[in-house]
Amino acid sequence: MGENTKTELGEIKIHKSVIASIATETIRQIPGVIKIDKDLKTSFLELLGKKDASAIKIEFDKNGEATITIPVVVKYGYNIPDIASKVQEEVKIAVENSTSILIKDINVNIQEIERAET
Repeated sequence: MGENTKTELGEIKIHKSVIASIATETIRQIPGVIKIDKDLKTSFLELLGKKDASAIKIEFDKNGEATITIPVVVKYGYNIPDIASKVQEEVKIAVENSTSILIKDINVNIQEIERAET
């Protein structure tokens, strides 16, 4: 599931797929990132018709803070540590501003380097 918040009027639930969608849209705007890489499990789930299968993993600790793991493919010629830092910064801002969920860690796994298609 995701993170729950109680209000005077009831409970608000933010599903992990919403957080993954926010992260995905944010990452697409970062120059140098070609795509979010899909692992074998995610690719298989998509073949079975699960359209919201995401390679981005979100886990919550006992305090409700999120750890996000993002596998990305970077464009050749870009500085990898700079791209990874930018992904961490931008995703943290976007998720926290959109959901009020606190981010504990954002792990960026560089899966591959690709040349841009010509």
